[in-house]
Amino acid sequence: MNTSATIDALPNYRRASDRWTQAPALAQYYAAISHCIAGNGHGVVEHVKSFIECICITIIGELGEPLPSADPTSTQLLIAALKALGLQNSRGASKLDKVLSAFNKMSDALSEMRNENGPVAHGKDGFLDAIEEDHARSFLHTGGAIVGVLLNALEGKQPNLLVTREPYERFAHLCERIDRSVAVNAKVEFEGDLSVLIVSISIGNKPESIDLRIEPSRLLYGIDRTAFVGVLSDAPESLGEEDIDEDEEEAPPFAIPTKEPETGTHAEPAAVVVVDAYSGVFANLHDGLRAFVASEGINATPSDELLNSLLATAESNSGVDWQTRENLQARMKIGFRRILSKEGIDPIMVVDASERLLTWLKVSAPVGTKV
Repeated sequence: MNTSATIDALPNYRRASDRWTQAPALAQYYAAISHCIAGNGHGVVEHVKSFIECICITIIGELGEPLPSADPTSTQLLIAALKALGLQNSRGASKLDKVLSAFNKMSDALSEMRNENGPVAHGKDGFLDAIEEDHARSFLHTGGAIVGVLLNALEGKQPNLLVTREPYERFAHLCERIDRSVAVNAKVEFEGDLSVLIVSISIGNKPESIDLRIEPSRLLYGIDRTAFVGVLSDAPESLGEEDIDEDEEEAPPFAIPTKEPETGTHAEPAAVVVVDAYSGVFANLHDGLRAFVASEGINATPSDELLNSLLATAESNSGVDWQTRENLQARMKIGFRRILSKEGIDPIMVVDASERLLTWLKVSAPVGTKV
């Protein structure tokens, strides 16, 4: 798109992206809009619309309000977000109504522009540009104005603390109020051979206290995900033989994989296998895995070593009936997490990415694949 607009000239998109730094979908749409502005205007309509819809859904959720319907339109989402922010149309009772009405009309117009000019629209001349430069520029600035109204209104609202995904740092004034008001005591107790941290929090002179029982893993997972992954990498990969139930078919989602004999070539499957090349039973999935890893945002340009290591790790941690045995699938997920961690994937994404990789493998591998 050869337009004079730059991402710096459209600050509201950046404001939204910077506000919710942990929102992967919003970051993806922001990157797509930036790419359009940099010179490729194809898809700009879809990206701007998706960006605005994403912000509306986020605001509605942050304020603890329900979506307007199971499949809301862009205009319905904008109206619902404005209502949650206290800016609903009051039929002439406020001078702001004309502004809100204009934004609603712009939202409708954006929908019509997308349907008419977007590359996914139907019945278009094959040689027609996806969207003209002037339309693209208008679309970008209109979308930026809508985002600005939403962000400015949100600044004066406190999210619902029970459901918000805003970071802890966003509520410094509330956290300071709590920290000034409470007394804290801590001790360690043992449940069997596992240690648990007991934190007691009391308020002022009140005799009752709030007792929190925190496993070390939960503490690390909630406060320092990098430390969690580091400790997991150093923790033993298998349990003692006395802790293994040979007949047990199920394992907790985050269980450390146990080593048990399997019929086949791998009597003791390894948790992690890092290889440059792979030609095992899952080799035919190599290209599909590359496309999946890239499309899911796990790694935009996965290396052959990463792909081969994931496939080799899957084979080493699988066995007979692995597609239905949850204990074997738990091993695979542990192996995937460690491979992705070694690759430098964001620790926050690793657990979810491993789950998605396992789901993809179960669907993509031929039923009854035996290792």
